[in-house]
Amino acid sequence: MPKYTSIPEVLESYKERFLPDQAAGVEGVVQLNLTGEGGGEYYMVIKDGTLEIKEGKHENPTVTVTTSAENWLKINNGEANPMSLMMMGKLKVSGSLPMAMKFQSLFRMG
Repeated sequence: MPKYTSIPEVLESYKERFLPDQAAGVEGVVQLNLTGEGGGEYYMVIKDGTLEIKEGKHENPTVTVTTSAENWLKINNGEANPMSLMMMGKLKVSGSLPMAMKFQSLFRMG
């Protein structure tokens, strides 16, 4: 399994890992606020089986995920469990929890 070493690399991989069939009928915006070194603000628009990734802050996201860039890399590398990180207070989700749960299923791992 490839190991991602940067956030841009992870975001780029989402285009290949995206599962349009899983996203049928799903519509929403996922805001990623990644803190610390190598972090940044990005948002993903999911609509009608398509995925669009932009840099910056969306005005009205469906769900906002805040964690360190390091933790986001660990999640995408299969080295950390998002639920465990949430329980430890290292990952915060605000907005639509169902959308946050659905988001994970829209991508192939690795």
